[in-house]
Amino acid sequence: MKRHMLRKKESKRIAKMIAEETGVELKGDMERVEIDGKVVILVDGEPMILEHEGRFYLTVYALLKFKPSRGKVVVDEGAMPHIINGADVMKPGIVEADESIKKGDFVYVVVEGKKTPLAVGIALVDGKEMVGGKGKAVKTIHHLKDKIWRAFFTNPKS
Repeated sequence: MKRHMLRKKESKRIAKMIAEETGVELKGDMERVEIDGKVVILVDGEPMILEHEGRFYLTVYALLKFKPSRGKVVVDEGAMPHIINGADVMKPGIVEADESIKKGDFVYVVVEGKKTPLAVGIALVDGKEMVGGKGKAVKTIHHLKDKIWRAFFTNPKS
């Protein structure tokens, strides 16, 4: 794992982008960590931010901690195992979506009746177009049990 601390100016820029996109205010020392070719930014040692194609997104861990009000996509239970295995989110599995979502926005996925986030992704269509129809609605970029999650939340076997 490659690691280095971010300068205050860079940390503030990233925190501002996250706040504008998600409404979540992050404060603290930021450290850039590379895991299997993906960049995660730790905030005070916790994996809060994922860098993907030059943009910054909250990790599943940050979603668990902060529960943002914007960008939520709710899927039925039948979609859950596929999403946990890294599949993109398909329109038929979506039961509800934040109507303010625009194509290209940060979104997070939860299962109907539960509040636990399963995945983080990028909206492929506007929120109003996500429910019903056919095709992909969300490109998954990070999910529970992926390499990023396992790097921080599973104990290596002795």
